[in-house]
Formats: sequence, structure tokens, C-alpha cells
Amino acid sequence: MTAELTTLAADLGDAEQLHQPSNLPHAPLAVDAAQVPLAGGTDPAYGEVRWRTLINGSEDAPRDMVLGIAEFGPGGRLLPHRHDPAEFYFGLEGAGVVTIDGIPHEIRPGIAIYVPGGAEHGTVAGRDGLRFAYGFAEPSFEQIRYRFSAQA
Repeated sequence: MTAELTTLAADLGDAEQLHQPSNLPHAPLAVDAAQVPLAGGTDPAYGEVRWRTLINGSEDAPRDMVLGIAEFGPGGRLLPHRHDPAEFYFGLEGAGVVTIDGIPHEIRPGIAIYVPGGAEHGTVAGRDGLRFAYGFAEPSFEQIRYRFSAQA
């Protein structure tokens, strides 16, 4: 092990700095959720849910992932749907039920849920509403094609 240590550069100024912004495929990003406007609302196509998309790519500013926060009032719903990419939910506030391919899963603060790609899933908030983070390993939210079961 000592022989390996002697091969390290004594002057780190000559070493390549791998995590400099100029060496990263995409620039770092910090987003304040309170500054991102809500989208959504009540719609017969998807239910009663609002969301803030915090990290999202575009042609001018590509990203490797999508991250957002979904917000439901008491009893609010995201109707059953499918999309090709897998998704995760992470409970932040309130509680509810996420049904994936017919199996109900409780969601509340601290609970992480993995939704496999192509699985039918929907959400119903509890009596105090629900907030959860959601994410996809996709370049942009706009590229994700939602297929609602009622429309199939």
C-alpha cells in the first residue's frame, strides 16, 4: 500500500480537477422551490394535482434528470396513468395512497416509492393533503408522454 501512495502527485496543482464546471457535461444548478410557480390544478383528464418542476432540461440547457414537487389538497387525485420511464416519489408532507398496478402503497413523509416504467399508477391524497418529490432519469419533463387509463 505504501508503494501506491508514493505514486500520487505531490503537487495537486498539476492534477486534473474532474469536478470543475468546465469539465462537467451539464452546469450545476440550484433552484429555490418557493420561486417556481405551480402548474396544473383541476382537470378531468388528470385529476386535482398541482406541481412545480424544479430541475428540467431544454435544448439550450440540457439536464440528465427531472425533479419536481407534486401538491394535492385533501382528497386530491392524480388519475391512473402510465409513462415509459420509471419514476420515484418521496413523501414530504401529509399522506395518501399510491396505487401501482392495482397494489396500494402508503405515502407519507420519509417514504420513497419506485414506480417501474410502464406501470399503471395513480395517487389519492389523505384528509390533510399530500406533497411529494418526484423524479425521472430523463432529459425533460415535456418529453414524458403520460397515457391516462380513462383515455386508453
